[in-house]
Amino acid sequence: FERLIFKRFFLKKNKLPNMYKRVRMHLHKYVYGKSVLELNEAAVSDRDYNDLSDPHLMAIALPPGSEEVTRLETGREAIFEGVRRGFARAYDALVEDPAERGRGAIVAKQFFPDEILDYDPLTIETSHKFESAFDAFLKETKETPKIWSDSGHTTIPDAYPQPK
Repeated sequence: FERLIFKRFFLKKNKLPNMYKRVRMHLHKYVYGKSVLELNEAAVSDRDYNDLSDPHLMAIALPPGSEEVTRLETGREAIFEGVRRGFARAYDALVEDPAERGRGAIVAKQFFPDEILDYDPLTIETSHKFESAFDAFLKETKETPKIWSDSGHTTIPDAYPQPK
C-alpha cells in the first residue's frame, strides 16, 4: 500500500523521481533510525554545557497518550493539528521564562490559527517568494484571525519572524 502512495505522490503528482527512489529504498528510515540513536545517546550525556565541540541535542516527544498523526495520513486538518501539538510541546520544553511553560497550546494557536484551514494553499498566488500562502490569503480577504483580534493583534504576532 505504501508503495502505491509513494509512486502516486512522488512520481505522478509531484514529479520527484529521486525522492521516489530514496523512499522506495527506505533511506528515510535509515536516517530516522540513525537520528533516534543519536538522540538516545544525547539524552544520557553528561557533557558540560560549555563544551561547544559538537551541538547539544535534546529529544522532545509528545506527552504519553497524545494523538499521533498516522504514517499515511493525508488529511490537511489532521496533519495541521499534529503540527500544532508538536509546536506546543517544543515551545513548552524550550521557552526560557518559567511562567510561559504550559502555554504552548495557546501560543501554537496564535502562530497556527484556525483560519489556515479556510483556504486551499494551491490556489493562492503569492507576490514574492518569502510570502506564505496564508499571508496572501489574509491580504486578499482582508481577514484577521479571530485569535489575533481577541488578543489585540491585527497582524502576525510580533514574535513571528518577518522576511527581509
